[in-house]
Amino acid sequence: MISDTRQHDGITVVDIEGRFDALTTPQIKTELHALIEGGAKNLILNLEKMDFIDSAGLGALVSCLRRTAAEGGELRLAEVPAFSRSIFELTRLTRVFDVNQTEEQAIQSIEGGKEEG
Repeated sequence: MISDTRQHDGITVVDIEGRFDALTTPQIKTELHALIEGGAKNLILNLEKMDFIDSAGLGALVSCLRRTAAEGGELRLAEVPAFSRSIFELTRLTRVFDVNQTEEQAIQSIEGGKEEG
C-alpha cells in the first residue's frame, strides 16, 4: 500500500510498504495513475518498506513507467530491498527502470535530467 506521498521541487515521492502483489496491486496502481493524471509526471517510488512483489506488482510498475513517459516525465525506483532487486535483475527490469540506492540519488537523477533537457 501507499503509506506516504510528498513533494520535492516538482518531484513526487511515494512510499510503498507491505506487499505489492495481486491483492494490493489494483489499489496501488489506481492511486499511482491518479497521481500521474493529477500532474505528478516525475515520480520516485521508495520501496524500502516493501515486503514482497510479484508479477502483478512488476506489471503495475511498468504501467506507471509508461504513463509517466507519455506525460514527458520520469519514474525512478529508490531503496529497493535486496530480495526485490534480485527479481528486477532476473527479469532484466534493471534495464528498463532506473534503480537508485537512495531516495536522494533518485531525486538528483531526475533533477540532472531536467537541467539537461
